Amino acid sequence: MHYRPELIKAIRYIEAGLKSKLILEDIAETANMSAWHFHRVFLASTGITVGEYIRKRRISEAAKELVFSTKPIKQLAGEYQYESQAAFTRSFTGLYGISPGKLRRQAGPMQLFNAITHQKRGEHMITARFEHKNQFRVVGISSQNTMKNNNIAALWNEFGAKVCSKVEDALFPNTALGICFYTDMAEMNEDTPFTYLAGLQFPMDQDCPPVLESRVVPAAEYAVFEHHGALDTLSDTYNAIYNEWLPNSEYNRSSTDDFELYDERFNYGAENSVMEIWVPVTKK
Repeated sequence: MHYRPELIKAIRYIEAGLKSKLILEDIAETANMSAWHFHRVFLASTGITVGEYIRKRRISEAAKELVFSTKPIKQLAGEYQYESQAAFTRSFTGLYGISPGKLRRQAGPMQLFNAITHQKRGEHMITARFEHKNQFRVVGISSQNTMKNNNIAALWNEFGAKVCSKVEDALFPNTALGICFYTDMAEMNEDTPFTYLAGLQFPMDQDCPPVLESRVVPAAEYAVFEHHGALDTLSDTYNAIYNEWLPNSEYNRSSTDDFELYDERFNYGAENSVMEIWVPVTKK
């Protein structure tokens, strides 16, 4: 996998600090990103949250020390930033299916979670078209999500069953929008909530339909990307956008909402399905 230099720099910072207190804001700063943006880039690029990566790397390194050193388990727990031996044991057992003490006694083979490294690959970089979109309003339903517990698929199911046909004054009835609210947080982890709204574009001057909520998205310039095929590979497209296209482009991501667009080209699960990802950008 080819990772952008800023991400590799941040990963090296993490690796050097596995036995220290790691704060997401500090990690993101090494990549010259906000905590919110870095967390999304990291997840899109690696398929794992920052917090989960740190947890698995700490447990993996601790597992090696369990086998190849005589350090007490309580000492290892403290060195790898666990509040207690019990907390360390729970986390360790959850990852390996075996307690630290039992692993040390049997000294069996381990499946380690290795550090992410920089490797090049010969793939074509994703392309974008550019669109200006004026301020617009979306009405629909939203859910609070985290990187660990994502409820977006269920939200779309509810939207299709209960909402879509009831928004009579939608400007584009056959085009659904998924708005990911931008939040610039000082610290973020896999349990930090973010808001996603599934809805339809709606007139600015009309009252929001009952039971629904609305979101006004400010005018912005967007880089627009197409995702082809089933949604189970959507993370690959996000990875290409944030890990390949953006760092090699003349643009930075703007501090406003991004959104997904589902129009008549979208056919759930079909190979010929097309949806769009709209990323707000500004010139560097």
